[in-house]
Formats: sequence, C-alpha cells, structure tokens
Amino acid sequence: MDLKPTKPLSGFIELLPTQQRCFDFCAARMLNVLKTSGFSMLDLPAIERAEVLTDKDNWDEIETQMFLFQKGDTKMGLRYDGTVGLSRYVAGHLNDLVFPFRASQFSKRYRGERAQRGRYREFYQMDMDIMGVNSLSTNYDAEIISVIQRTLNSVSEFIGENEVRIGSRPFWDALFDYLEMNEEQKKQVFVLIDKKDKMGDADFAEGLRDALNDENKENQIKSVFINGYSDFLNKSDKLDLAISELNEFMKILELFGVKNAVIDLSIARGLAYYTGLVFEFKSLKYPELGTVAGGGRYADLAEKFSKTKIIGVGAAIGFSRIFVALMEAGAIDLSQFETPVDVAVLCMGKENLSYAVSVLNMLRDASVASVAYLDADKKFKNQIEYSDKINAKYSVIIGEDEAKNQVVTLKNMLSGEQQTVSVAEVIKLVLGA
Repeated sequence: MDLKPTKPLSGFIELLPTQQRCFDFCAARMLNVLKTSGFSMLDLPAIERAEVLTDKDNWDEIETQMFLFQKGDTKMGLRYDGTVGLSRYVAGHLNDLVFPFRASQFSKRYRGERAQRGRYREFYQMDMDIMGVNSLSTNYDAEIISVIQRTLNSVSEFIGENEVRIGSRPFWDALFDYLEMNEEQKKQVFVLIDKKDKMGDADFAEGLRDALNDENKENQIKSVFINGYSDFLNKSDKLDLAISELNEFMKILELFGVKNAVIDLSIARGLAYYTGLVFEFKSLKYPELGTVAGGGRYADLAEKFSKTKIIGVGAAIGFSRIFVALMEAGAIDLSQFETPVDVAVLCMGKENLSYAVSVLNMLRDASVASVAYLDADKKFKNQIEYSDKINAKYSVIIGEDEAKNQVVTLKNMLSGEQQTVSVAEVIKLVLGA
C-alpha cells in the first residue's frame, strides 16, 4: 500500500498544539484592542466573484497571483487581501452603516505566488479600516496609527517595542509637478522609491538616470533621502501644503500618544493604491521581520461598486508572517503555552466512570479547564503518564474509595503532593491559584 504524503502543500502553515495556543493567545490580545477601540469585526466570504477580485480579463496573468476557479458559468477566486471584499461589502450596505465606519477583519488570505520563507500561500492577516462618505479628516489616520500601535503593544513581550515611519504621497506628487516630470517619469521614479530599500544606493541612482536623464532632477530627488523635505520649503504652494499637512499630522499623532513616530519619505507603499499619508511599523527588537504592519489613505474605496465616494484609511498586520517567523526562530518562549488544561481526571476502574464523569462536568461547569482519561481499564501508570505528558497542573484521581465517599484524590503534578478533598475544594484551589 502506497502511503500518501503527510506534509501540507508548499506555502501552507500547520502549527503544533503549543504553537497554536501561542498563536491564538496573541490573536485574542490584539483583537481585544480592536474591540475596545470600537471596530466592528467582519467575517466576509473567503470566495468572491472574479470580477470583484480583479478588473483584468487576462486570466493567464492573474492566475499567477490568485487562486481562481470556475463553477458552471461563474468565475471566482479566493480572497488575497481584505480590502477588495470590504469595498464590495461597504458599497452593498451603504444605507445600513453609520459613517465614519470602523471595520476590522482577521481571516485567512490566499495568494498564488511562489511560496518562500516569510511569504505564504495561505496566511492570517489582521485588517482595520476607518471609512467616511465624501470626506474623512486626517485625524482618523492618526487614530488608526494609534490603534495599530496599541495592538502591537498588546503583544510587546513577544515582538518588543515598535516604531512607525510616516510617508506622504502628496509630497511626492507635489515634488514631481515642481520638477515638471511627465506621467511616465512619475510612474518609473515612484516605483524606484517604493523599492529603494531593497535596491541599494547605486542601483537606485542608476534607475533615476535611466528614468529622467536629467542630473539636476536626479540630485533633487536624491536629496530627499539625505535632507528630508527641507530643500523644498517655499518652492511651490503645493509642496508647502504637503509639508505643512505632514508636520501638522505629526502633532496629532502626539495627541494620541503615539511613540517612536518619525517622518520617512522613502515610505511609499506601492504605486496605484494609496493617495495620501502612508505608514509602516517596524519591530525595534526584531528588525529582520521587516514591515510588521502598514497602510495609508485611499481616495475612493468602492469606486468600482458605487457612485458614492468612500474615502478611507486602512492598515494590515502580517499576523502569520510575524508570529510563525518568531516561533520558528525560537524567539518566543513556548513553555508558557504547554499547559492546555488545569486538571486531568483519572478514573481507576470502569465501575467508577459514572462518578468520574460527574466530577469532570462539575469542573467544566466551574470553568476549570479539564480533561478526562476515559479508558478506565488502563493501569494507573498509563493514566498518570498521560497527565504528565499533557502538562496538566493537577491530577484528580478517582478510585473505589473516592467514588464511595464522593471525594477525589488531588495530586499536584509539579510537587507530587497528594491530598483527599472535595470537588468544591479542587475548584477553589485551582481557580484561586
């Protein structure tokens, strides 16, 4: 008989129970921050129509990026991010929602790209968006940055402190206009800026030469990465406005208590999507993680679904990428997640099973995390070994005498101490510990 492979497909993640408990613990902490910040948790479909996911008709091109399939006459695909489904949802429920609308999502995403370390084909991502109709104050951009920082701080014992770097699409738009660049030059240079941190200075300079063929323009763009925006004060009204808005925004961030925020005009976040301020968070303890969260302002979230103008600011946290990387690197002490239960109920003899199950029910009714070893005919050695292997804090041992007297023998699995007590005393001891 040929045995089938036991490994998952490339790019798909499977965690061991202890790792999963750590994963769930961190997710719960972070999601609680979103809840207390007034974000509505959405659970949107994992499958969308193909025309919702993309405007392209060339399936050969987009199949390399998405998981697409067809059922009957309907072309569809697995969601690759949270924004597309959110835009459809908001457009379809405009009359049901109150704006500004705060939405959060925590769900699996799917990308058909080549799997590699840190880039998966199936992964969890945490999203948050604030949306308004026709207008949305940049104060909400500051709020969402503060919420992201609170969310990351909720698990700071694992990922350490963070910093946020703020970029400005309006600044670059104003600078390109000031330098009288054409549309093709703007596009090429912005792609270079977006990839600068991965290119190196020499390749970046060469790219600028190829795109502009103008030494003066090249030097002015390069000066931004040396002197910031200081060389462009009082150069044009549009530049002054972009710089003023950026400075005012940093003051609003201070009001929200955002720490470690700096202006970094190399932060671009892609070419076509964002239209305003953009931002990226880095872990100061683990810089090798790269961007742990990022986002920015978009001009019209639902334009392909509605004539109503929905303006928003959104962000995503690469949840799977962060925590799987830290666990694989041994950066998280998983020993604190090795104990899934407080009590293991051990039953010595089938005739005592009825009482053992009633004890189990009482423990669970009192919210004591507990399991039972229900092979009552197994030897005590087998049962106590099971309790030890699952790292139970206590073993509740039930034999003939315990069942007769309606008590239990409680064994502390760390110290080895045993005592005969009532079930009520077990509950009090465990919950009070």
